[in-house]
Amino acid sequence: MKFFWKLYLTIMLTVVTCFSVGGYLLIETGFKSSLQREIEMAYQENDILFSSFINEIFTLIDGYVDAKYSDSERFSIIQNSATTLRIQTFNGSISFCLRDKRGKMLYQNGGFSDDVSLIKEIKSGTRGYKIIKNNNKYKVHTLRKLELGIEGIDMYLENSRDISSLFNDRKDQYQTFIYCIGLLSLIGAVVIFIVTRWLVKPIKKLSQATKRIIAEGLDNEIVVTSDDEIGQFTKDFNTMTKRLMVSMDKLQEALNRQEIFVGNFAHELKTPLTSMIGYGDMLRSKKLSEEQIISYSDLIVQEGKRLEVMSMKLMELIVLKKQDFEMVETNIVDFFDEIKAIVAPIMRNSKIDFKVSVEHDVVLIENDLMKTVCLNLLDNARKAVIDNGIIEFMGVKDIDGYRIVIKDNGCGIDAKEIDKIKEAFYMVDKSRSRSAGGAGLGLAICEQIIKLHHGKMIIESIKNQGTIVTVLLKGGESVAKN
Repeated sequence: MKFFWKLYLTIMLTVVTCFSVGGYLLIETGFKSSLQREIEMAYQENDILFSSFINEIFTLIDGYVDAKYSDSERFSIIQNSATTLRIQTFNGSISFCLRDKRGKMLYQNGGFSDDVSLIKEIKSGTRGYKIIKNNNKYKVHTLRKLELGIEGIDMYLENSRDISSLFNDRKDQYQTFIYCIGLLSLIGAVVIFIVTRWLVKPIKKLSQATKRIIAEGLDNEIVVTSDDEIGQFTKDFNTMTKRLMVSMDKLQEALNRQEIFVGNFAHELKTPLTSMIGYGDMLRSKKLSEEQIISYSDLIVQEGKRLEVMSMKLMELIVLKKQDFEMVETNIVDFFDEIKAIVAPIMRNSKIDFKVSVEHDVVLIENDLMKTVCLNLLDNARKAVIDNGIIEFMGVKDIDGYRIVIKDNGCGIDAKEIDKIKEAFYMVDKSRSRSAGGAGLGLAICEQIIKLHHGKMIIESIKNQGTIVTVLLKGGESVAKN
């Protein structure tokens, strides 16, 4: 069952129940109060009868307790007194009867039965009442014992009062009440339906907004239209979605960093592995001097260790966003020689003319990360040229720093693509890059590493003519000395 119907039926049942119980209590309370008044009036009439009856007896016979009267004479006097007794009220004459101690009726002036249960219920010196229904008429009967002071003579005076109108009024009130409840239920059903729809409307809007969020995303904010609890809930829901968006963005960013790390590590692994495989193949297939064997073996070991260190540093840079790598003074000539030793076999296998020229200087760099930059750029250049292509790897000393330049005569890049190639996963020629083993990650990582060195990367390219990539490192030898 929908919340709307639950709320509607709950309110409806509550209202109808409250009206019903309230009306019932009101009618019954009024009825009981009126009934109690009628009983009191019946008692008063009984008191009047009793006083009048005693006075009547004293009037007929002075000293009726005298022993000269027999029991039959005394009963006769009392019966005669009852016969002559007439008391009028606003409702007519009072109906009464006279009974002996066994309940036998000695006299009555209207409609009394032989029921003696009331006599059995009362005790000496007390009085009681009973409501009797006969032929759809209700009467209240009150009874009291006559204290005549004559031994052996016990009599009871009983009177009745018609209270049928009281029960009829209650019946009419219940009928009217049922009609009113029916009418109020119809009116209430309409009013409560409208009010319930109005109350549930913000919840429906919230539900619709939730569906939009599921379909379109978390950036669909819900409009707050009230200051009540639902309005506050809507505000809290908006706050939750904003925080969820931030969490999702952070999660996506972390996922992207992990993907970049995995892709870049695979990318970085390829160049040194190719070099190591090349040296290993020469050790296996060619007859080399002992000096060459030691040299090639040493290069393989050095590259293996460098890969181990590089993997940790790339993880710190990409996944953990580390920014405080230790920069060390590095002889740029030695740095170029190390890169040349790694790349030269690959260039030979690709039939590329690889030219290296470097001006002496001492620079402040993180050696392994800057090697990653140079190897990335050289690998990109290798993929861009065809057989018999030329790649130049140059180090040029500047007034305010040092320039590392990589120049090729490959396919080049369109001017409109140059700004995009630094984005992660972006490839100018996807089919060519993938066939060459690329993942579209290299330049994005290079840019990040160069920023750590407070440097700058400049890319110049002409389609079908070639590309020049320049890495500007500030300071050079002067920075190292400082």
